[in-house]
Amino acid sequence: MTDLGLKSLGVLCLLAGILSTPAIGQIAPKDTVQKSWFVDIDEAVVTGERTAVKAQDAMRVVKKLDLGEVVYGTSQTLREALRLQNGVRLSQDLALGTGISLNGLGGLNVQILLDGVPLVGRLGGNIDLGQIRLDNIDRIEIVEGPLAVEYGTHSLAGTIQLISKRGGTPETTLTSSVQYESVGDYTQSAGFRWKGKRANTTLNLSHHAFDGWSTSDPTLDWISDFVADSGRVSTWNPKRQGQVNLQTIWTGDSWTLTPQIMAMGERIVNRGVPRGPYEDMALDDMYQTLRLLPSLRAKSYGEDGLRWDILASWQHFSRRKEGTVVDLTTLESTPQGPEQQDTTRVVAAMTRGTRHMVLSDRITLRSGWDIHHETYSSGRIEQGQKTMLDAAAFALVTQTLLNVEAQYGLRLANNSAFAPPPPLPSANILVKWGEHRFRGAYARGFRAPTLKELHFRFVDVNHQIFGNDSLTAESSNYAEASWSWSHESLELRGRAFVNSVKDRISLVDQLDGTFRYENISTFYAQGFAMDFSHQLDPLTLQGGFLLTGRKQQLSTDGEQSKMLYTPEWTGSVTLNLSDALSLNANCKHNGSQPRYVSDGDEGTVLRKSQPYTMIDLQAQWKWDNESRIQVGVNNLLDVTNVDIVGGGGAHSSGNSWIAWGRSYVVTVSHQFQFTKR
Repeated sequence: MTDLGLKSLGVLCLLAGILSTPAIGQIAPKDTVQKSWFVDIDEAVVTGERTAVKAQDAMRVVKKLDLGEVVYGTSQTLREALRLQNGVRLSQDLALGTGISLNGLGGLNVQILLDGVPLVGRLGGNIDLGQIRLDNIDRIEIVEGPLAVEYGTHSLAGTIQLISKRGGTPETTLTSSVQYESVGDYTQSAGFRWKGKRANTTLNLSHHAFDGWSTSDPTLDWISDFVADSGRVSTWNPKRQGQVNLQTIWTGDSWTLTPQIMAMGERIVNRGVPRGPYEDMALDDMYQTLRLLPSLRAKSYGEDGLRWDILASWQHFSRRKEGTVVDLTTLESTPQGPEQQDTTRVVAAMTRGTRHMVLSDRITLRSGWDIHHETYSSGRIEQGQKTMLDAAAFALVTQTLLNVEAQYGLRLANNSAFAPPPPLPSANILVKWGEHRFRGAYARGFRAPTLKELHFRFVDVNHQIFGNDSLTAESSNYAEASWSWSHESLELRGRAFVNSVKDRISLVDQLDGTFRYENISTFYAQGFAMDFSHQLDPLTLQGGFLLTGRKQQLSTDGEQSKMLYTPEWTGSVTLNLSDALSLNANCKHNGSQPRYVSDGDEGTVLRKSQPYTMIDLQAQWKWDNESRIQVGVNNLLDVTNVDIVGGGGAHSSGNSWIAWGRSYVVTVSHQFQFTKR
């Protein structure tokens, strides 16, 4: 039997064992089920855990961002919520949107989940964070390092999970919100939450309009009409977004059932400069994105808590580029040639099921399946369409002895499109010693080659780029040690990590005018972080420092770069003057980020980005627990782009866009409650 057949048999055997394992105590009778299992724990986290636990007692280090806090009061997208977080570096492509890296490793290596569903639709290796709206999101959880046992591919750097709002007020409510940002950015949203005896239903709608931004724009910019001169061109392209979220939570005596659907549409217009002898025409590009994500989640409970957690979803993502010729006299548009038209479409279906079992007073087991099917369609892929099926079984055993918890995990997977990855193990330990928490973690991670990397084919007068169906998965070994201490209102935390990635996939010059994806690169990162939080009524102080070192393979002959270090620090001060009025100052310093790149002449040069600091100021006023107004200044220091300088060579210098300039934001929201009679 082939290796592929043996791996398939192993996965099927483990999956069969999971499904045939006798239940340790079947679903409890209705009169014995403890309803307390449906109650969320304050300040709880769920990513990577069996059920909601306080972050202090989670097996892994989980960073939680509560979007109800004043510091996130004007955040409309994931980009805005993450931009001042330690360890997070954002990159901006003015056509493809915002990308992310965690501790020096990003793009395809950062997993982004929406209520457990991995988002698809990566362009240039990144999911555009500006497309991920927070209208119906309660909090964000960040776990650094692989969670491959539970969630599979794309988590070598870390996992970011968005948790939707659930439950809420005891009454039926209607909420509305309007936000204006002085760069010409507008958002309107409305939400309706109906609470019945057995079901809670939430409907959210939002509309967002941005008229583009350039350095020459006025301080207060309103939505402007289409212009037919050079003023039609913007550095940051104008766009419109609309999103709908619908969710219902049905609660039984021993189960919950949660169907939900999210639909998002976006249109970006990249307007060209006037052309021709009379400057009466222009070449424009329009990018239209559609994301549709329905899902269904079922949970069952017994006397010992959560028993089954089953999730299924179907996801559609498409991005269409339309190149047009615009007559600036009549404003009529006609299509450009077929080479300027392209549509990328991804359709993904997944199911993940987890069986939670209490084997004894000290041992619990989580085991389950994780199956993904993806179809990728594009004019720039062989035969126009390719599919991939990934099926895996996993198990995690947690053992408790006095004040020590240990967890061991294993994932076996098989993939239809490439050689299957090796078994993926993980191990975690948590030691509770009074007010101290000590953690250690090891995880093997992997990143499956994408269908684009396997089957891409793009040939024109300037490019010849090909995929490689012989690629293997990238793999990593990640280790982390951390400590935390909490005493009354003060908490201190320290963390050190190493991450070694091999078989990285890169485009390689074949020396015949073509480029091809190959497994050639290695990457190594190490880092040390310290952070704290301190509550001194009415002040809340938070801050942190992170030093990340990286080195990577420079060439196909195995030459390694030197270890290059980047410092980062954050600070936040919140002043709660009363129950109604809160003030916040939040800043992040991004140190110089050095890296080696090709100089275009078979050599390498060291390039360094300039350090920069981002500062936001916010003030929030709430009254009657129903209305809120928040005003703020974003990017106080007016950082727009940073220079990247090197040691010589034609490609050793340049600049990178970071943000649009200083802006002023105001948000007004109100909640109406419909009291039952």
